[in-house]
Amino acid sequence: MTTTLPPTRTASASRGAVTELTDHALLHRALRSGLRMAGRAVTGVALDDPCDPARQRELVRWTAGVLVEVRAHAALRRELEAAVSRAVLPGAGNDRGMASDAGMASDAGTASDAALDASLARARRALLVFARDASAGAPLLAVALTELAALVDDRLDAEEAGVLPLVDAHVPAAERDRAVRTARRLLPAGQDAFTLPWLLDACHPAERVAVLRTASRSARLVLRFTSARHGRMRDAVLGLPW
Repeated sequence: MTTTLPPTRTASASRGAVTELTDHALLHRALRSGLRMAGRAVTGVALDDPCDPARQRELVRWTAGVLVEVRAHAALRRELEAAVSRAVLPGAGNDRGMASDAGMASDAGTASDAALDASLARARRALLVFARDASAGAPLLAVALTELAALVDDRLDAEEAGVLPLVDAHVPAAERDRAVRTARRLLPAGQDAFTLPWLLDACHPAERVAVLRTASRSARLVLRFTSARHGRMRDAVLGLPW
């Protein structure tokens, strides 16, 4: 599908202030906080926090949206790693050490992707149970989301330390744009209605003005019609009156 999200910026991948919806730092922050929020909420439900059908539906919507973004980000990382390999390895010549290091990194990335895929599959299965029966599914989903959040934290730490600096150093902007388009091409229709307000919600108050000022017209239009609805969903996830 065509997304209203412009290409993701990688230069600000550190945890400093962000100025655009497309900063990688903001996406990482939203992934971390989105998984933790869902995990805490369903853990509370497992411990008998109130969860009427309306809150249950919002928890399902929130968790499903975050899981889609986790999978999309894994696809983006694979595309960026491939772009780094294409840029760096041709210059390696006969340097067997560099080739060996690249092979080891590829093996490690494959194992990490397999672990993420398995964790995502467990979370999706648990979410299906939770959607049918909150009491029965909450313990399963709480465990699955806690496991997934820890795995995603480790992957994002590694990406910030290793992958993104190489992307900034070696991958042209046009190649980064292609990677983003490829990674987000197969997202469900309407995903931006979740993603854009979710990203804006992850901004610190001082960042929101700059982020909104730099957002595209189409992104601002989506935010205009989805932010209030997203806020109600977030409050329901948090167990607040909504």
